[in-house]
Amino acid sequence: MTSTQHDLAVAKKEADKTKEEKNNLMKLNEQLKSNNQQMQQAQNKLTYIIKETHIEYEKKQKEVSKVINERDVLGTQLIRRNDELALLYEKIKILQTTLSKGEN
Repeated sequence: MTSTQHDLAVAKKEADKTKEEKNNLMKLNEQLKSNNQQMQQAQNKLTYIIKETHIEYEKKQKEVSKVINERDVLGTQLIRRNDELALLYEKIKILQTTLSKGEN
């Protein structure tokens, strides 16, 4: 075997090795692309879930505000009714006293 043939054989082996490395790297690249695409889809789903949750949270906050306002209105009405009731009891007491004095 001559030196040229030997160099050619070594070069072919290196070329084969380089092709194999290239193929391995291309497979790895495809796997990484696929992985990246899956992660992107998962991120999109999570972003959608976060958006929907935020919208739902805002709706619940509005509902809570309405309920608090209703509670405040009802509390005010209750205080007024209690004041009216107290006045009515006071009037009844006065009328009963007047009636007692009238009977005597």
